[in-house]
Amino acid sequence: MPEESVRLNRYLAMCGAGARRKVEECIAAGRVKINGEVVTELGRQVFPQDKVELDGEALSPVDRKYLIFNKPKGVLSAVEDSRERTVIDILPPSYDRFRLFPAGRLDRDSEGLIILTNDGIFSQELIHPRNGFTKTYEVELRRPMDEPHLIEWGGGVTYGGRFLKPISVRRMARAPLQHWFEVVLGEGIKREIRMMARALDNDVRRLFRRKIGKLTLKELPAGEFIDVSREELWRYIRDGKVV
Repeated sequence: MPEESVRLNRYLAMCGAGARRKVEECIAAGRVKINGEVVTELGRQVFPQDKVELDGEALSPVDRKYLIFNKPKGVLSAVEDSRERTVIDILPPSYDRFRLFPAGRLDRDSEGLIILTNDGIFSQELIHPRNGFTKTYEVELRRPMDEPHLIEWGGGVTYGGRFLKPISVRRMARAPLQHWFEVVLGEGIKREIRMMARALDNDVRRLFRRKIGKLTLKELPAGEFIDVSREELWRYIRDGKVV
């Protein structure tokens, strides 16, 4: 526990309760108590002697964990699910106490690089558009794409009334030819690449996240992870590292 008081939303993030948006939703929903009192103020100060509970479970700050993870296809980017396996289910039981969660998402049928952590502040810094960390994907389309459609994709398309534009898109020299593309995104809207493909009368067969910033996934097998420090992870994302 820090020696000084901290805001409640920050304290929950320090306890591994989730990224900022999630913990703020928990507070607003009345799920958090301080010394037995339901608190809905995000900025309420937490002092070292206070007892904080989420859904009746006492919380305390935990050691920070940062995992570079290769998410397999068919696994949810979620903490828990009653019907399907999640990225957390794949981890060894010894990691349960760290209350890890995905920093950002890959949908169920996508695969590749994802960060698992219990540091809500790190997670927010990683995914916030103002910090400019791009994400690079390798995408296989179900049907070949000709040059006019590729040019249209690069300029941005509209799907469901929403304009979607990649930072860049280029054809890859990978079989089957005219099916594989490298797509770089900035902010990253949920299922953005799949929506762009549909706007171009196509569909995604395979979607693999290759990079977060300059951190590149190449050798780490699906379902495996690397445990790193916060400083190492930031250095890999900013300066480059192949795992």
